[in-house]
Amino acid sequence: MEYQQPPSETGGKKERPTSVTILAILYILTGITWIGMGAFFGVVGLDFLPALGAICFAVPAILGVLYLVIAYGLWTGQNWARMVAIIFAVIGLLGFPIGTIISIIILIFLFKDEVKAYFK
Repeated sequence: MEYQQPPSETGGKKERPTSVTILAILYILTGITWIGMGAFFGVVGLDFLPALGAICFAVPAILGVLYLVIAYGLWTGQNWARMVAIIFAVIGLLGFPIGTIISIIILIFLFKDEVKAYFK
């Protein structure tokens, strides 16, 4: 029987796996990108129709804020954020071929034992 080292803890807090840190940073960058796209398309849409500009801003901006909230949850070890990231990755499987590959990698990371332990 082999000795298994318990998950490392620092000051009562679990140590965040590197893959979760990378994923959280990618979610932050994605959120910022969505907000930026919303601002751009909102300004462009205002030239044609004010209501269209509002919609073109609101939808990407809401998605951007959602990604930032998920990033915060991943960073702080909230299990709900892991579940939402799994749902997003499953939806991302439809983005063949690049989205599928990226989503498979994300799903592999999110189902690793040390990652699941971090979110408990």
